[in-house]
Amino acid sequence: MLVVGEDGRIEAALRSREMRDRRVMVGERYVPPPPRGLDPLSLNKLDAAELAGGAGRLTAAAHLSRRINAPGELVAEALYRAGVDPRAPARELSVDVLERALEELRGMYLRILRLELEPCVALDGGEPVAAYPLRLEHLGLELREAPSLAEAVDEVYVKLLIPRRGRAGRAGAVAEAAARYEARAAELRRAAEAVMSQLGRYEEILAEFRRLRGSVPWDRVADELRRRYPEVVAADPGAMRLVVRVCGVEVELDASLSAARNASRLYGEAKELERKAARAREVAEEMRVEEPEPITLKRRRERRWYEGFRHFTSSEGVLVIGGRDAGQNEAIVRKYMEPGDVFLHADIYGGPVVVVKAGGREPGEATLREAAQFAAAYSRAWEAGLAAVDVYWVWGRQVSKRAPAGEYLGRGAFMVYGRRNYLRRVKLELAVGVRVLDGEYELLAGPPSAILGRCDAAVVLEPGRLDREEAADKVASLLARALRARGVRARISRPEVLELLPRGGFYISRVVGVDREA
Repeated sequence: MLVVGEDGRIEAALRSREMRDRRVMVGERYVPPPPRGLDPLSLNKLDAAELAGGAGRLTAAAHLSRRINAPGELVAEALYRAGVDPRAPARELSVDVLERALEELRGMYLRILRLELEPCVALDGGEPVAAYPLRLEHLGLELREAPSLAEAVDEVYVKLLIPRRGRAGRAGAVAEAAARYEARAAELRRAAEAVMSQLGRYEEILAEFRRLRGSVPWDRVADELRRRYPEVVAADPGAMRLVVRVCGVEVELDASLSAARNASRLYGEAKELERKAARAREVAEEMRVEEPEPITLKRRRERRWYEGFRHFTSSEGVLVIGGRDAGQNEAIVRKYMEPGDVFLHADIYGGPVVVVKAGGREPGEATLREAAQFAAAYSRAWEAGLAAVDVYWVWGRQVSKRAPAGEYLGRGAFMVYGRRNYLRRVKLELAVGVRVLDGEYELLAGPPSAILGRCDAAVVLEPGRLDREEAADKVASLLARALRARGVRARISRPEVLELLPRGGFYISRVVGVDREA
């Protein structure tokens, strides 16, 4: 993971490395890795045939990662989505499986290029360890939805790139960043002054670059320039950019501009860095000031096995779990559902697997109704703005991943055999509440009849026109207000609430234990 500044230089790096063709270190100009292997956007059936078999003792993921110009995590996810264990032996990969995996990989790349992202933070033991533009289910980690990729990266950056050294330590890290900004600004100012004092020289260099760009092969432009102008470090004819060493500092010149305009641009970059440095020093000073704060509750961190899934406890005390996506649906059915559990699904395309951990006993009517409402709320019916939807339930033993002969079941798809039991016109309604236990707070979401009695305060939602992020902000604010009224303060954030909400719009139908006008 890297943080690259506006000047193209690396400001922070999770791991520093020096390679044959580039250096990944703070202060160095960022150079992308050279392309290798097959282009993931151009993969086709011929590639699948070529990749099948062979590969010695490599795993499927390792084999494809060596042959395709794509991150290993995306390759492993493509295999997982195609129904293959990324750790399976590569020699067992068939052409059909590879075609599916390559299509999945190409689809992921297209979604990223179109900015059709599902930004999320991967959590291990409740701590953020990575940020991804798409949900990577093969990792087996809890994935928490983020409002944007930038915010996901920022959260992980704070945890991993800045050491956790307490308030004073973090203030020191910010002050160090300010010092780097100031040092670079001073370098740019010196370079700008040098260019202005030798305008004739730099106009000559830029003019010669433009002449060579149109008269010699582009890979020879830099060498030709250096013969006459030793201050030239590198040249990029395609981008019309030159890197020159001025007063011992490397700076980039835009060959489409005059030397004077380039000097002005360098002054502008220096001013922007000085502005950033001043703001960073203000933040560092604020962080050093030890202000007495009211007792602040932290979100409860102790995790149980089912907390990676959507879940609630019914009003009759029975655990109900649901998948957040196709990968979790698959995991619930394969690993956690027993023959005597109850399987529920909204009678609409697109929705979670919901399982009542019944242990072989038929659950009570209240639990079934609440589990059905849970399945309905997180189904596509909410995004479609429906008021109600039918939900069916069957025993776990009636559900199978085995497809009929000649058919293929994709990830998160199942066969249901035997009679289905329907609950008709289940109302779409979801309660999001907060409760305080042993000095920590916990957010809960589920059917109102199961949630309201377990919380100190709650907000009840229905499908509506309120934007999802705006709804999350309102819910977080209302719940935090309710706790403040009880003499405690909890920092309930938008991402914490977002991970509890289905996709679509919202209407706040009622609040419990909260003064809305406060």
